[in-house]
Amino acid sequence: MFKLNKDSVFGTLVIISCFCLVCSVLVSSAVVVLEPYKAAAVANNRQINILNVSGFELKGSVAKTYAAHIEPRLLDVEKGVLLTADEVKAQNIKDVDGYDFAALSKKPGVSVKIEKAKDTAGIGSRAKLMPVYLSKDDAGKVQRVILPFYGQALWSTVYGYVAIDPVDGNTVKGVTFYQHGETPGLGGEIENPRWQALWVNKKINNESGEYKFRISKNADHTGAGKDFDVDALSGATLTSRGVNDFTAYWLSDAYKPFLEKLGKGEIKLNE
Repeated sequence: MFKLNKDSVFGTLVIISCFCLVCSVLVSSAVVVLEPYKAAAVANNRQINILNVSGFELKGSVAKTYAAHIEPRLLDVEKGVLLTADEVKAQNIKDVDGYDFAALSKKPGVSVKIEKAKDTAGIGSRAKLMPVYLSKDDAGKVQRVILPFYGQALWSTVYGYVAIDPVDGNTVKGVTFYQHGETPGLGGEIENPRWQALWVNKKINNESGEYKFRISKNADHTGAGKDFDVDALSGATLTSRGVNDFTAYWLSDAYKPFLEKLGKGEIKLNE
């Protein structure tokens, strides 16, 4: 009968290998077991951030409030139209609510490359479809249209949601940022509710349809820019510039067909 000499080189290697094998099995098992909890945490975080700009206060659990007021849809960005349930099914999309646009933005077939001259967001490409969240009152009437947007700032890719008035498709009703790596106390102040409040009721385009929204240290509060300008963050010029630039990409380019259709009443959200 073979007896392992634990003090030999071979014996040491065997013991180490067995230990590594046991650890790998335990880690793999933990990943599998914890995956549903991780997915639930991601969904909960997404729902909280969407509710932050929905216009509705949290009552009871996040999940119940979300289910009562938020309807997730998918937007064909280029066409500016919302997909029907049959179109979503035809594309074999299982999860509209958690549609992972960031991961799909680099995947061939479901993403599109952005022209360099237009890529003020610095993201290179984006998903062909983007999730859109309709914020509804108790009667089911859409109060806000919530759009994800993101792009490069100073140190990181910044992700957020911007809420738009569904009637004119041109008025910002709220904004939140939920993921970034900007400097705390400086660029990280994009999370500050007081700064986010400066966005509320700002217009995207002027009456001629020209994109005018901007974040600037020279924001105009009394003249022609008072309806469009948001003060840049103090001490965070480059972060402010990055947010300004990627906001411009999404609102003046990517989402423009959709927002124009909203403003013209071509998309009926309450029928």
